[in-house]
Amino acid sequence: MMGLEDLLSECDDLNEPSCMDKILMYLEEIKEEDDMFMEALLDKLRAEEITWEQPWYQQNTSISRPLKERCDNKKEETYRTDTICKEENKLILKNWHELIAEYDIPDKLICLARWKNKDKSRLPNTPEERVRRFVVSYLARGLQRTSFQIFRHIQTYYGGPVKGHYSEAEERIMKVCFKHHPNNAVVLLSMVLGREPRGIYKRLQQLYNGKPVKKRIKWNLDLATKFLKLLMKYTGLPLEELKNRRFDKEVWLKLGKKFDQHYIYLQSFWYDSLHVQLFVKSSVKIKKLRKKALKIILESPYQIWSDIRWKDVIKHFPDGFTHRFLYKLCRNLVYKKRKYLKRPLADVVSFAFSNLKNGRKRRLRTVRLNEQNELEAVVYNKLRTD
Repeated sequence: MMGLEDLLSECDDLNEPSCMDKILMYLEEIKEEDDMFMEALLDKLRAEEITWEQPWYQQNTSISRPLKERCDNKKEETYRTDTICKEENKLILKNWHELIAEYDIPDKLICLARWKNKDKSRLPNTPEERVRRFVVSYLARGLQRTSFQIFRHIQTYYGGPVKGHYSEAEERIMKVCFKHHPNNAVVLLSMVLGREPRGIYKRLQQLYNGKPVKKRIKWNLDLATKFLKLLMKYTGLPLEELKNRRFDKEVWLKLGKKFDQHYIYLQSFWYDSLHVQLFVKSSVKIKKLRKKALKIILESPYQIWSDIRWKDVIKHFPDGFTHRFLYKLCRNLVYKKRKYLKRPLADVVSFAFSNLKNGRKRRLRTVRLNEQNELEAVVYNKLRTD
């Protein structure tokens, strides 16, 4: 697996969507490692049963839910509810080393911490859940803790083992994730960097003057008009001179204050949506646009999806389109294909074409400023085509 230092080493422009694709590909490799670990557990432990005596608070069938039953007067044993201490962690590790020696399983506790049961049934009697419960129960031996407490400790302590200062490579990865996937940036970064989410939140706060805002604006013509007028005011530029421009961060921060949003969200709205709607001056069929993009990609020397340089692809399209708009339009056709980032590009494009056949007919919604200086929808003659 490629190291973090090399992940974006060949990326000069972090705004290029292919940078995000490289990170997603790296994330797929992590998931593959975790899945292989789970397969190894199933192979070695599928038939194993818990034969040692367990205290009542470790007999719960689910390790992912807190224990509901409380200790009563009839039961002398109780369990601790404070934070797991250093000595307890040492015992967990001791149990782990005994487990891997006895059953010959990979020494990858981080995989147990990271593995997510997304594709399988979560019922307690499924093979994956039974094996995971067996492992966690083995690690809980000798501890006055519930299985849930042990499992949560493993997820938190070993799922994010990287501590200390952030490297330059890590911060480059953070900038790319926050740029392209602001809603899921922290979750993605936690898995890619191997750090705890709370630490990533703090670092994002230092880098971006505040962590990503959760709420999203439901854009309409009135709000888009307000946004456009403020953008022209803060840049001092007329409408036509906003086309294909990069604006200073100060402009975006001012807009962020006005809309009570992080500026990254507003950048996304501008470059992914409103810029195209304003400056594309024709009736455009979305399906036809996608077909053209896919044909260009197919005829290119690119080998896999993450090779694509969308700033080069956009040069084949009329003025007004942005590479980010085109990237998202095409990615929506392929992201459901398993391992699309690694498969031969011809296979991925073929999958996209098959999805196009089932897609509904849509046109690009374009807008313009009217005489009252308000945005209004543009309706083109349906007989005209792009």
